[in-house]
Amino acid sequence: MKEGKSNMSLVNWVATDAKANKSEPAVVKVLGGDLPADHHLVKAGREMYDAVDLIKCLISEDYKRWSKIPEDKTAYECQPGESDVISENMYHKFATTLGEKKGSKYIKITTGGSVWGFIVNTKNDKKFKYGDLLKAAGYNAPARNFARGNVIDDSVEDLRVKSVRWTGVRY
Repeated sequence: MKEGKSNMSLVNWVATDAKANKSEPAVVKVLGGDLPADHHLVKAGREMYDAVDLIKCLISEDYKRWSKIPEDKTAYECQPGESDVISENMYHKFATTLGEKKGSKYIKITTGGSVWGFIVNTKNDKKFKYGDLLKAAGYNAPARNFARGNVIDDSVEDLRVKSVRWTGVRY
């Protein structure tokens, strides 16, 4: 994540669902907002800090969809004091506690006090590519059996459908 960005600004800055047909969409929706298909956050070959932001947005988006919160409602609008709906308050807490911790080999994605998954953060791993998404085996280590996607090269739609759930990396 770029310096100076808070988790709150990340959650409110983009938004869900793309690809109405088989051709490449001109606009990709992420967290309720439209981004052009050539935007640095959504096009393949993205930088690692953009990929981490995108994964956190997709996690937040999946939680919002699961909670049946309207797509256009931001985490700010769901905070206590702004909303009296419990599921919206819970979404606000979830979205604003998404975090990451960069290590020498992996970036750990966290949700509150739990580990969501890991991203390979080295280019010299013998088994995995830079940006591969790994399920958590425990709090401090990923499951190294196989990658569940690649945050650098996979399309937003592929990550959304095949890899990312709010509960963790898809099996």
